[in-house]
Amino acid sequence: MGDALSFDVLAASLRQDTRDLAVFSEVLAKKLEQAVPNWVRVERQGGLFQKNPVVRRVVITFEPWQYVLESQRGRVNVTRVKMVRGVAIKTEPMDLHPWINAVSEELMRIASQESAARESLERFLLDS
Repeated sequence: MGDALSFDVLAASLRQDTRDLAVFSEVLAKKLEQAVPNWVRVERQGGLFQKNPVVRRVVITFEPWQYVLESQRGRVNVTRVKMVRGVAIKTEPMDLHPWINAVSEELMRIASQESAARESLERFLLDS
């Protein structure tokens, strides 16, 4: 892999805004929606007339795992869920930094297999 796309750089990019968890959720959701839209689903909370709905949940799916970030009142909970035929069979709570590392590893795996994903991730890193 090229220098632009490496596990360490990707993980550091995802980790850069973790001091403010509300901001982290928003930044992570936006980056992943732009970089890998086929693998991410973002749920936002807010009323019909709210200008900037806040991120409530981010689900990143890499078969058979789903990596879930739930944000509520400035707190973030992250889990890894094993899915079989659309059914959750195992849910593992995780700490944030190991969760970021696991997501980064999955993103690197996909980037190594799909050129479109690799190009998107490289743009993601250059914009960080």
